[in-house]
Amino acid sequence: MIVTIYHILGRIFRLLPKQIRIKCLNMEASFFVPINCHYVCDDLSEIVDGTREPKLYKWLNDISHNSVFFDVGTNYGQEVALVSSFTDANITVVGFDCNLYHSHFCCLNKALNNERFSFVFAAVADKSGQIVTIKTNSDTHIRQLHKKNVPYSYDVLTIALDDYAKSKKLMPTHLKIDVDGAEDLVIKGAKSLMSNKTLKEIFIEIDNKNKRLKKTILKYGFEVVWEEKKKSNVDVLFRRT
Repeated sequence: MIVTIYHILGRIFRLLPKQIRIKCLNMEASFFVPINCHYVCDDLSEIVDGTREPKLYKWLNDISHNSVFFDVGTNYGQEVALVSSFTDANITVVGFDCNLYHSHFCCLNKALNNERFSFVFAAVADKSGQIVTIKTNSDTHIRQLHKKNVPYSYDVLTIALDDYAKSKKLMPTHLKIDVDGAEDLVIKGAKSLMSNKTLKEIFIEIDNKNKRLKKTILKYGFEVVWEEKKKSNVDVLFRRT
């Protein structure tokens, strides 16, 4: 019975609108609205209201012409979709993520926005070609399995930013890193990238356990433009001196 009911509901939901056009500052993009994921819907609402990380979005909005933007931890593609909307600015945009659920939405948003950005499904780390286990949350409540959202795990290959940049002959001018505590591994796998003067600015969310990472980035010739402290991490914008 439950399968039949959900089959009918699924067909009804298919008829409902599933996308929204969002303008944020000078950026504009289309987004898939997942009826079964309140987390993404909340994020989209905050982008519409201009309340989602305003300092970050101001920085994204000001990325200059002829730039290359790498977004590590791109989630469902909210930032890469918006930055790539500057179609006359010749900005190359690449997103990286290893979350199965959100990567599905990211690929849908890529298609909705005429494939303006590239997406790499991999865990960005200090070395390429390793197999790591990702433990995450399904954002799905199945009472028989878990009292809240069901956690699950899967294996995925790693990639180092240096290896990706070399293979694609593509050096970023702007780098965003938001990987929930794995940012030290991302930086370790990007030594050549960090040393290259082509890279001008870095926005990074630094977990409290990785506080020393700030000094590491400064040693590469960057300075802090601004930082915003939060409960478990700090957002920092670095610019090459």
